[in-house]
Amino acid sequence: MQILFGLLLFCSIICLSISYVLFRNFVSKYPTDKIYKNVFIGEEDVSGMTKKEAERIMQENLNSGRQAQVTIQVGEKSDTASLEELGLSYEGMEKQVKAAFGYGKTGSLWKRFWQLRELSKERVVFGKKYILSQKKTKKFLEEHIVPLAQHAKNATIEREGKKFKITGEKKGRTVDTDASVSVLLKHLNGGWDREDFSVEAVQKEENPTVKADDLETVKDELGSYSTDAGGGKRLQNLKTGVEKLNGTVLASGEEISVREATAPYDKEHGYVAAGSYENGQVVETYGGGICQVSTTLYNAVLLAELEVTERHPHSMLVAYIEPSRDAAIAGDIKDFKFKNNYKTPVYIEGGIDDDGLLKFTIYGKDTRKKGRTVDYESEVTATEEYGRTYKEDSDASLGSIKYEGNPHTGKTARLWKIVKQDGKEVSRDIINESVYQKSNEIIVVGTASENGRASGIVSGAIETQDGAKINEAISKARAME
Repeated sequence: MQILFGLLLFCSIICLSISYVLFRNFVSKYPTDKIYKNVFIGEEDVSGMTKKEAERIMQENLNSGRQAQVTIQVGEKSDTASLEELGLSYEGMEKQVKAAFGYGKTGSLWKRFWQLRELSKERVVFGKKYILSQKKTKKFLEEHIVPLAQHAKNATIEREGKKFKITGEKKGRTVDTDASVSVLLKHLNGGWDREDFSVEAVQKEENPTVKADDLETVKDELGSYSTDAGGGKRLQNLKTGVEKLNGTVLASGEEISVREATAPYDKEHGYVAAGSYENGQVVETYGGGICQVSTTLYNAVLLAELEVTERHPHSMLVAYIEPSRDAAIAGDIKDFKFKNNYKTPVYIEGGIDDDGLLKFTIYGKDTRKKGRTVDYESEVTATEEYGRTYKEDSDASLGSIKYEGNPHTGKTARLWKIVKQDGKEVSRDIINESVYQKSNEIIVVGTASENGRASGIVSGAIETQDGAKINEAISKARAME
């Protein structure tokens, strides 16, 4: 037993001695605050750098690479983006710098010794992996590259007189965005030199979603509605909007956004400045009147019993339709969307006839029970009369009156869907509930006068917002001039 203990003690002394020699004559000679010689991160030599210096050089190289331009080709067509636009970055850069800095500095003395011996013979390379922002890259591909492909063409249909003319479909190709992202990453991580480069987008076969055989079922009128288009500058916007929707075919289950189908609302796309609602007032904006297009279509959709997926009322009542039967469009806030819930395609026909009626008709295959009719009834549940708001104009003559704004009564309303079978009511359901704000009449009263006391009397009366007191003040003030 004493011999075994002695052997163990002897071995321990030998190991400690060797460790001491290794540390004193080899490991201790290496600096602890810098990365050891022959250490690389990717192609970057970070030898002799502190951790912060290595992070800085990696970031500088990344920033330089982000300025490179990548051209993505689809056949003979192409578009270009900077890698910064695509969200180029390193995966786990801090982790790799930490690993490079710690190489030869952590673990047992034997481990550190062998790592340092390895460094004296050859470089040790820590991986550097480029990644792209999936969101940014796919957005660029979808907006700029996908449209370059020779896409499939759906069968189309148009009405000529009382008959429909059908044009057949064609197969095509589209861009495989996931596969194209992989191609980009393969190039970036395959020895890319941070210079501009080109890649070919990956394409795949694309089949049309609407075929001629499907359109053979479009024969029945599912719903139709019209409103008075009126005249003036709004008429141009109504014509432009309805033209963008006319001829639309929705496959079974397909949804349409009326805002996306008719926008952008600017001069280049056929719109003019005309009246529209903004913050409770009527202002001139490009596309003013487009809401009448969406409203008319909304009522045709209701009668066709398509599925409404998004609809909003106007902020105030409109004159061309009953309360709760409107469908407003406003910037990115309000849209009108609906879906084809039939098993066969539907065709949307729109136009403005010689009598000045804006009309939409929806055609398809009517599978509703014979003798079934649907109607809609607007019910006003609350009314709030508009009032008067008095404002002072210190530059207008004392007692002058100017009327501004567009006074509107406020209302709350609901829309009922009434279904009858062979003339007998079988159901009555609320489709929507809408709130319309009131808008006060604005009366601007002038207070300019050389007599400061007279001006003050009228100005003080305006603060009370009492019409009788304001009129009395005006009479009194004028008598003082």
